[in-house]
Amino acid sequence: MLVVSLAPPALADEIVVDDASAGVVIKGEWAQSASTAGFLGSGYRYRSAGDGSGTVTWPLPASAVAGTYEVSARWTSGPNRASNATYVVTHAAGSTSVSVDQRTNGGGWQSLGTFAFSPGADQGVRLSDHADGIVVADAVRWTPSTATPSAPSASASLATPSAASTDARFFDQTRFRVDRDAFWDFFQKRGGLRSFGYPVSREFTLFGCQTQLFQRLAMQQCGDNGVGTLNVLEDGFLPYAHFQGSTVPAPDPALISAAPLPSDPAWGSKAIDFVRANAPETFDGEPVKFFSTFGSTVGLDDAFPQGNGDAGLLPLLNLQLWGLPTSKPAYDPTNHEFIYMRFQRGVMHYDKGCRCTRGLLLADYLKAVLTGNRLPDDLAAEAAASPLLRAVPSGRALHATTFGDAFTVQSPVAPPPVTAAPAAPLTVASPDYGMSAFIWGHPDTTSRDLKLVTDAGFHWQKTLFQWRSIEAGCKACFDWSEADRVVTASAAAGVNIIARLDFQPSWARADGASNGPPDNFQDYADFVTAFVSRYSSRSSIGRVASIEVWNEVNLDREWGGATINKQQAAEYVQLLGLAYSAAKAADPNVIVISAGLSPTGVTNGHAADDVQYLQWLYDAGMKGKFDVLGAHGNVQAPEVDAAFGSLAHFPHASFYFRRIEQLREVMVKNGDTDKRVWLLEFGWTADQIHPNYAWFAVSEEKKGANIVQALQYARQHWQPWIGVMTLWTLPDPSWTAEREEYWWAITNTDGTARPAYTDVLQARRTGVLS
Repeated sequence: MLVVSLAPPALADEIVVDDASAGVVIKGEWAQSASTAGFLGSGYRYRSAGDGSGTVTWPLPASAVAGTYEVSARWTSGPNRASNATYVVTHAAGSTSVSVDQRTNGGGWQSLGTFAFSPGADQGVRLSDHADGIVVADAVRWTPSTATPSAPSASASLATPSAASTDARFFDQTRFRVDRDAFWDFFQKRGGLRSFGYPVSREFTLFGCQTQLFQRLAMQQCGDNGVGTLNVLEDGFLPYAHFQGSTVPAPDPALISAAPLPSDPAWGSKAIDFVRANAPETFDGEPVKFFSTFGSTVGLDDAFPQGNGDAGLLPLLNLQLWGLPTSKPAYDPTNHEFIYMRFQRGVMHYDKGCRCTRGLLLADYLKAVLTGNRLPDDLAAEAAASPLLRAVPSGRALHATTFGDAFTVQSPVAPPPVTAAPAAPLTVASPDYGMSAFIWGHPDTTSRDLKLVTDAGFHWQKTLFQWRSIEAGCKACFDWSEADRVVTASAAAGVNIIARLDFQPSWARADGASNGPPDNFQDYADFVTAFVSRYSSRSSIGRVASIEVWNEVNLDREWGGATINKQQAAEYVQLLGLAYSAAKAADPNVIVISAGLSPTGVTNGHAADDVQYLQWLYDAGMKGKFDVLGAHGNVQAPEVDAAFGSLAHFPHASFYFRRIEQLREVMVKNGDTDKRVWLLEFGWTADQIHPNYAWFAVSEEKKGANIVQALQYARQHWQPWIGVMTLWTLPDPSWTAEREEYWWAITNTDGTARPAYTDVLQARRTGVLS
């Protein structure tokens, strides 16, 4: 953080604070440049689009007197600039956010509004990097004014999510929504805002295809075909080279004729090779990284949010967004700070100043051509003969095209009302029975798998509700569609839910760990509030009866790679406490389960013995911050009732099904006799393929016998403190024998029974398991 004292005002009737002025507060790495004209002073600062953690703050100068001022800002413009750079003005009446398009109006003062200020009250202007392009921070000006101050808007304050944020498909920045389910799914699985930018139209019919424009790309679905993207730079759309003062390469006929043809049976591999051969990593000594940018547009987690993805498909998915190269790299002839490369569906733009490469917001220019709004003069001149030019306001008829209200802004869709009467607290038998299930993301097998649960007379299913799949794009930007489907289907089947809640979204943790707690624990607590509120005992969607607060926190892979020790255990207790309070405030009847601990006898920093770790949790203040202790019992020892250490090759107590008895002893020792234990996973593997599991594998028949015996043993020896016992597992339909999880399953991926399921079904029907 850079903090220095303030410079005097530039003129007697105004106060100007440059980005280089003393007192300006800079958070994060903002590069400095003087390459684009129009700045004040010696230059300006800029930063690539980020998560909002990078900010520049211009405090109200101490020389200002109390009064009303018009606040203005300036920046330098360019096609790679953010279309939604947001200034937050903190004034005497509160905070107001103002979004500006830095692609235009550079080099002059642009008003942010008129506000009343009180010196010495921590007031000023803040600009963040939370945007869709390069954000430029130059100067801010306060000019005394007699005008009435702008009315503050609570919804505009960045500190409070707007009402629109409850509708994940609505984007307040542009006031458009993604209505079509197929478009929304494609948007999420192809990089979201990073790839598309914000929607800038509604859905409309363009040349016979359903179309929606986003800032960077145009999405289409033609008839019953799948969703794709429009070749926006080809003939009939934007075959141009001039966009708002920037000159990009024109299509290269020689390169286009050398491209592989779609009719070629090997087109996919040849197309990727063509991109690799023509999209260089360096150009004229500059690290343009055009091929890297192409290859990293869609990530594995984007395309396959539930895992199990084939990385070999990513090049083809990126090809779907960019298309093939249609030019060689070239400098902008009017600005040698910029290097461009043209593709069928986009233009990559390398900026020497930040040494960064991004896609231009080209579909926004297609909107400008169609509507005539904010249409640059150079683009208008090139498009003068195009039938698309100002087709919307002129009412010009285009083949199989209907605009309707395509460019009329929308409103968010309200969430379903919660009108049901509150349900009574659940009564859970000792023991009760459940199965882990993979319903999320598998609508075709949901009913089948829930029927497997109910046919066995089981009452519970455990599903992973990944935080990052529900609140992905930003804080309070929720997509409940798949969660609603899972909850509604379970409610219809009469099956209670154990919801595992972990896997943080990228905005919540800076280091990009696969699974780890957020940088701010309150973000998780806020998510728990939203989740439990939506699926409370009053919900008309369906009820989630219990939540598991994270998973296997005694393993470093589940805690962001941190060292597993007493300090880390205390961190989990802090997270658990916040989540418990949040959940109970939202629904006092929800059952809050502590993270299921992995049964391991190793304490080495990467893991901690689960019994020892439980004591660490109590030492850190766990008591009173959970309803049920979560435990795992994925067992190595082949006999259910064997005493600890009694079997050869299984010396440690953590290998045994009865390990849970030692966890129970810790609970009693710490005064939690009245609380129950739920087994959130337990079972045996029949894996003869993977060496790490094959050494303790049993046959499928032995697996089934052990599961029935384990359920009987719990009824005979663990009442009344044992609660739900959750079998691991009904399989994910996509699993194959190459995955170790496949061998723990009690059915096959097609839903047919393995001996374990048959044994459980028979035991329940004959009363062996009551």
